Amino acid sequence: MRETLYIRLRSTEPASLTEYCLAPPEAQRAWPVDTAPLERVLEMAAGRRVVALVPGEEIRLDRLDVPVRQAAKAALAAPFALEESLAEDVDTLHFAVGARQAEGHFPVAVVRHQLMNQWMTPLRDAGIRPHALVPETLALPSPEDGWWHALVEPERIQVRHEDWGAFSGTAEDLALLLDLADPERQHGIRLTVAGTPGDFTGLERRTELRSGFRLGLEALLQHLPAEPGINLLQGPHSQQADLQRLWRPWRVPVAMAAALVLLVLGEHGLATWRLGEQVRTQETRNVTRFQQLFPGETRIVDLGAQAEQQYQLAQQAQRGGGLLALTSSLEQALRQVEGLTLQGLQYREGAVFASLTGNALTQLEALRGQFAQRTDVNLEVQSANSGSEGVQIRPRISPTAA
Repeated sequence: MRETLYIRLRSTEPASLTEYCLAPPEAQRAWPVDTAPLERVLEMAAGRRVVALVPGEEIRLDRLDVPVRQAAKAALAAPFALEESLAEDVDTLHFAVGARQAEGHFPVAVVRHQLMNQWMTPLRDAGIRPHALVPETLALPSPEDGWWHALVEPERIQVRHEDWGAFSGTAEDLALLLDLADPERQHGIRLTVAGTPGDFTGLERRTELRSGFRLGLEALLQHLPAEPGINLLQGPHSQQADLQRLWRPWRVPVAMAAALVLLVLGEHGLATWRLGEQVRTQETRNVTRFQQLFPGETRIVDLGAQAEQQYQLAQQAQRGGGLLALTSSLEQALRQVEGLTLQGLQYREGAVFASLTGNALTQLEALRGQFAQRTDVNLEVQSANSGSEGVQIRPRISPTAA
């Protein structure tokens, strides 16, 4: 778990002294609280979980009774359910709803959007997305056994008189505020004092005093739960909304850039595909022409290398009589042997390979006789088969070795 930076955000001026606490996990209640200019405090946020406490006197706490179970649905209903009890236009207000309570109601906090933006601006400008924004009155203990709880500071007093209700004022007004909220004086008041204790003997009700805190944040952290009952970062002020605000100015440029990239890639891909098709078509044509010229080359591995090899062989054969000389000698012999027919001719490895058909093997002997009279070429019979369809002869004609 990360350290938590607790900030008491009473002012948003960069130079204003701000109470803060750097607390290791599970140690915030005993960790020292100090003050520093707000801009310096925000520099400490890097890599830490940030919880900001905001002025409770600016936030109305209430209960929301609506026939739904999900907090998200309750948040949608809150403006309409509370509208008649609010003095301001609900469109200017932010409603944050907590989890549904065992009694069936939802806690709700109401604050002006203007204040939410004012509190969040220095955090956003510093690149900070806090984990929670909490009304500081929710850091006071809940009322119990007829006792209310109050934080007393030189400038203000905040009183939590209900689980989801609080009021605030000055020390001079405390007695009046308490009597207005509890005219029968049925509730005692437990006062937690930050700074110099005052004189509270005139309250005329049960009073307990707890002092020794130098700063208000020290007292508030004594009872702040790890997960507050209401986090103000909801709806338009949620982290998701912050990300959307950051993304919004870039949506059109990024979309246009993405479209351009897709267009370029598409055109490039189409051009590449077309070029590939042209190359493949030409390769097929080249192979066909090569095999027509050299039928014996049935297996094409490297067309260029094989064509070069055939060219070199043809050059060698040309020096020893050549393709024309070899085919010419075969043609002359066939003219002298009646009944032999040329069915096919291949030229490879400097020799001519022929496929002949005839009527009898005696024709093969006659063919041998014709080549025996020549000194420039040799005849080698590779196979000779006799069947019902006649004789099939496969001779090889090559130049005579020098």
